Amino acid sequence: MPTPREPLVYDAAVEAMFSRALKGRLSPRLKTRVKEAGIDLDAKLKPSYPREVWLRTMRLVVADLYPGVPEERAWFELGERMVDSFGETLMGPAIVGVLKLLGPKRALGRMSQTFRHANNYMQSTLEELGPGRFRLWVNEVGISPHFIAGTVSATLRTSGATAPQVEIAEFDGHQCTYVISF
Repeated sequence: MPTPREPLVYDAAVEAMFSRALKGRLSPRLKTRVKEAGIDLDAKLKPSYPREVWLRTMRLVVADLYPGVPEERAWFELGERMVDSFGETLMGPAIVGVLKLLGPKRALGRMSQTFRHANNYMQSTLEELGPGRFRLWVNEVGISPHFIAGTVSATLRTSGATAPQVEIAEFDGHQCTYVISF
């Protein structure tokens, strides 16, 4: 019987978050706490990190950088910030260029592939509800469905949507269904 694959977050996502999105925002104390949680930002990044390490470090970031901000807003902004900075990674410019060529509808249709650039466990399905209106299901959103909502919103903006709306329709603690319009 095959063993289940360990959920991993790839170095591209870690780099986009810590080396780009949060560049200059991490205090020495927070960097130390992130290292203790499993990601040494002063060393060469590993090719991947266990999902639990990623989640622990992300909790630390939100708690430290967004004090007093409603949790949903903090996670959403962090998700947007990550995607917005992805263009500064080694693979990022190519991905951003492809998103612009695809446009919002086709970019949404490729969310599973987009997630695969960040980790080995997220999958999604998309259903068109009408012109500029979609339902996106994601199997595993991690700590907060708002983080993924922020990443989807920023992806849509990057692909050309002017005012994307990403609303949480259902969330069971792992999987989430979003209703998206643009």
